[in-house]
Amino acid sequence: MKIVHLVSSTVGGAAKAAIRLHESLIESNFHSRIFSVERRIRDSVSETVEKQNIGALARIASSATTVVQRKVIQSTANLVSPISLDLLNWDDAEIESADVLHLHAFYNLVSVRSFLTRYPNKKKVVTLHDERFFTGGCHYKMGCEQLESGCQSCPQVRIPFRPLVARQRKTVNQLIHGDLDVTFICPSLWLMDQAMKAFPEFSRSHFVQIYNPIPKSSAVVASKSTHRPGINFGFVSQNLENPLKNLSLLLEAFELVNEIAPGRHSLTLVGESEKNYSVRNPNILQKIATSLVELQQVFSAIDVLVVPSRQDNLPNVLGEALMCGVGLIGSNAGGIPEVVELFNQSLFENGDREGLVQALRDYEISDRSYLREQANNVFGYHVIAPKLMEVYSS
Repeated sequence: MKIVHLVSSTVGGAAKAAIRLHESLIESNFHSRIFSVERRIRDSVSETVEKQNIGALARIASSATTVVQRKVIQSTANLVSPISLDLLNWDDAEIESADVLHLHAFYNLVSVRSFLTRYPNKKKVVTLHDERFFTGGCHYKMGCEQLESGCQSCPQVRIPFRPLVARQRKTVNQLIHGDLDVTFICPSLWLMDQAMKAFPEFSRSHFVQIYNPIPKSSAVVASKSTHRPGINFGFVSQNLENPLKNLSLLLEAFELVNEIAPGRHSLTLVGESEKNYSVRNPNILQKIATSLVELQQVFSAIDVLVVPSRQDNLPNVLGEALMCGVGLIGSNAGGIPEVVELFNQSLFENGDREGLVQALRDYEISDRSYLREQANNVFGYHVIAPKLMEVYSS
């Protein structure tokens, strides 16, 4: 059986998950290929991605579309992208000969229409990394109920462009029908529930929950300094200013914890930012991790990862932290509680600053070896690959 994975680029959570799914299949001796329009080398695993060559005009159009959607169409800080250019070479021999086409991120790679209608006899699989596939454009509904009425008045889009979202939502509705051979893989039960509500045409058998696989960690856990008996908390985001990740809430809570126990705890921030957060507090360390190895080195030095997201599916960083034996404090948003509770970690009410302060103060460091072993039994390549093959073969 030949599987071809399709992902827009090699940067971001969806891309990382797609590459790892591909690697898990290869490691289990299955035939897997992965195609992308863009390949930026940020990690050695990106070498496995086969880049689709597109012309200079197509690249300009792709960049322009991104700018227009971010700067002109969307009206809030929440991502909305109703337009997706179809830049994939559908006549590629590997795509033509594939038994399964597995879509991960389609922004300026394919349109939903082309993916569902090209090669109707092939098995189609879609991993939902957020809600965009079925909302018409917004990556997270954030509690909005417009989906049921066709997204005609999307509050996250400027008024002149709202028909774009409604049209995209209508197109998806027209393409989806009960006998379509497509399976939706959802990394969290929360997202699977959202997808099932959006696609009532499909039976339960069209949806399956499978975690994104996480490679084993090779980082050595740093020895605990006798001069720093407190807890070293951590926060990881590709962009520290991403409002959905809610770093501001963590900073407020950490300041309050420091007032209660001055200098006892520390906070490591990992991600890109134009701000220097270390200036505001000597107990805050800020750095950038450009590869999985560097991220694992960060995890080896912290005790707890804090995930205060306002909304999220099930970010890869949860599994990455657990694979390094790092504990979790997470908000009860989206799919985050599923993993936090599975590993008996600390949960607080979404947006509740006092609740987060309490969680930071009360956290008891977990046994790292135990967390690593359990994480490998949940997210390990050897666990996820057979589940994928079962989906492909069904």
